[in-house]
Amino acid sequence: MREETGHREFERCLLNRGRWFLGVRVMWSHLLNRRLIVLFGLAVVVNYPWERAQSRLYVLPGGAEVGWWMCTAASVADGLVVLLIFQISRLVIGQRDWYLRPGVRGYTVLLLSGAVISVAVEWIAIYGAHWWAYSPHMPLVPGLNIGLAPLAQMLVLPPLIFTLLAWGHRKMGNIV
Repeated sequence: MREETGHREFERCLLNRGRWFLGVRVMWSHLLNRRLIVLFGLAVVVNYPWERAQSRLYVLPGGAEVGWWMCTAASVADGLVVLLIFQISRLVIGQRDWYLRPGVRGYTVLLLSGAVISVAVEWIAIYGAHWWAYSPHMPLVPGLNIGLAPLAQMLVLPPLIFTLLAWGHRKMGNIV
């Protein structure tokens, strides 16, 4: 009888300990997921006006104009790029909340990631997949032969987006 009670206490201790670890794990996962959802939504909203403004600099196959729905799709893709930049920065810097105090290292990783991803996407879309072309009004980056507007977008907007995320984090605490 005594052995059985000891065994049950041991099981209960393991289960409670397991829940505790699981609880912490679930809590961190929940906060990170919430942060990523907020980051994605913020990135889509911030990128949409830029996409609309630069839409006249692109031409779709067959000469079609870029409509609002294409700008929406591009903003969603930009949101995914910002999530990728977040993950790259998190891995390189080694902190989940690196954007709160990015410093020189954080901004360097942020800007280099944005530039490399932007150049790769433009090269693939323009010269590989032929998803779109540049209108004669698109200024090109010498040597890279890609549009200046999409490159500038990934250099200007992600720092703004992460600054807004940090502001929200400070304002609302750990719920963002």
